[in-house]
Amino acid sequence: MLYTTTLISDEKVIPAKAGIQKDTGFRIKCGMTDSLTIMSLCINMVKATAMIPVSLKRLLSFLSFINPKNHVNTRNCVNFLLIALCSLLILIYGCAPKRHIRPEVDISKIKRIAVLPLENFTSDEYAGEKVRRLVITELLLRGIDVIEPGEVTRILRESKVRSLGSIKITEIQDMGKTLGVEAIMTGSVEAFGISKGISVTYPEVSIHLMLLEASSGNIIWSVLHTTGGASFWTRHFKAEGISLSEAARKTVKESVDTLF
Repeated sequence: MLYTTTLISDEKVIPAKAGIQKDTGFRIKCGMTDSLTIMSLCINMVKATAMIPVSLKRLLSFLSFINPKNHVNTRNCVNFLLIALCSLLILIYGCAPKRHIRPEVDISKIKRIAVLPLENFTSDEYAGEKVRRLVITELLLRGIDVIEPGEVTRILRESKVRSLGSIKITEIQDMGKTLGVEAIMTGSVEAFGISKGISVTYPEVSIHLMLLEASSGNIIWSVLHTTGGASFWTRHFKAEGISLSEAARKTVKESVDTLF
């Protein structure tokens, strides 16, 4: 559905996390407020197209957007282009990683990290290890020393850590001293697989990563990121999208980019 100025205006975008959009019947899902704000800004651009110079109309005619023999409103053409731009901005903004980082911590001092096995909440039994290796690769590409995964697993076994999701602060501190690292990365894989729409399939990868300070056990960085969904070209033209492995690499890279 294409929303015009008669359906949603900037005055009607309310700062709510969830609920019914005022006077429109449009349901706001959690996390959509920022996207709606962007849409409102773009719609304001549409409002400003009432006075379009003749040169723009000629340009649109040259690009075959309008037929000079028909009395097509140039503003409608510009509205279409701006609404398409709105969709692109919402897509880009809505897919950005959600991260938190402690401002008082100097991340640049972290040079050596141990990456724990990631909890796996997906149907792919190897998803956790696949994403873990991608995380290790991204850290190495940024010049960070990473402890060999087998050594980390051995220390976990010897320390008799029962659950990665409920690991104790003292266990983090002991592991940091044993491995000689400044920080320990942990997390989980929330989604990893191919999802099916009405007429298309697309990859979906969702991860949650945390960086713990080895000396204190405190969380100094956390990120939640999801990559997936059918693109415009896949939905409308059945174009081939990215593969599951490419989606996983993209998700991990963009997540680690928020740290280093």
